[in-house]
Amino acid sequence: MHKLIPHIFLTLVLGYLANSRLEFIKTILIKGFIALYKPNLNEAIHSDIRKYRSYNEFFTRKLKDGSRVVDDSDKAFISPVDGEIVDHGFIEEGQLIQAKKFKYALEDLVGDSYKSLYDEGYFITIYLAPTDYHRIHCPFDGTIIDSQHLGTSLFSVNKKAQESIPNLYIKNERSVLQIDSDGLNFSLVSVGASVVGSIVPFWSVDDNASRSQLINEWKRGPSDKKQIKKGDELAHFKMGSTIILLFEDSSKLDLDSLIENKLVKFGNKLVSLKNI
Repeated sequence: MHKLIPHIFLTLVLGYLANSRLEFIKTILIKGFIALYKPNLNEAIHSDIRKYRSYNEFFTRKLKDGSRVVDDSDKAFISPVDGEIVDHGFIEEGQLIQAKKFKYALEDLVGDSYKSLYDEGYFITIYLAPTDYHRIHCPFDGTIIDSQHLGTSLFSVNKKAQESIPNLYIKNERSVLQIDSDGLNFSLVSVGASVVGSIVPFWSVDDNASRSQLINEWKRGPSDKKQIKKGDELAHFKMGSTIILLFEDSSKLDLDSLIENKLVKFGNKLVSLKNI
């Protein structure tokens, strides 16, 4: 059934409406979303929906100052997003797990050049529901050394899709940031989805950039500000999707705080480095 839906065409049409600044279109979409999902606007930079110029601007709203506390302890990796941990585990023989029953190849997810980096690694998959805050932040201090864009499809990544479509994450469009850190090197994979259509990197300066322009931005990478701090914004989704964190060496991680199906918030400790 998923294959019969023209996901990219649907994404383009809905994306046009979501970017519309016509008052009645914007208002209908925002009020409909609020009625359906009941997001917490008290933590948003603007609680008055009239201050958002479009539905997309509302959906990708920033947090107001003080609404989150970032764990600044020197060994803590924070959650880069709001969402739910749907999978996590050791990367064994170059394979990751999707929805507890499908295996997919690390090489297909991030490309051949990364394969050897994560032979003894660990992965954490976090699903962002539509009601979640949709900006993506850096989980740990580091340096961006590579940026990629892969994939072509835009299937839904909701739980039903995760449980029914094998290799879902390697079919969909996705961006990959490789980050070197003094503590532990890691990669952050942002997976696009049906109706998302755009993953916007922090270095993009054109608010009206097309999907093809954003893809080129990801392939080019940041021209400056490659040094990033824990909590810095890295990108944002234009609709709900999924983040996959990859850690190089699982033996360095204290995983006691990691619980599957646990709801997480940006800024909270996700995992931490062991005291070695």
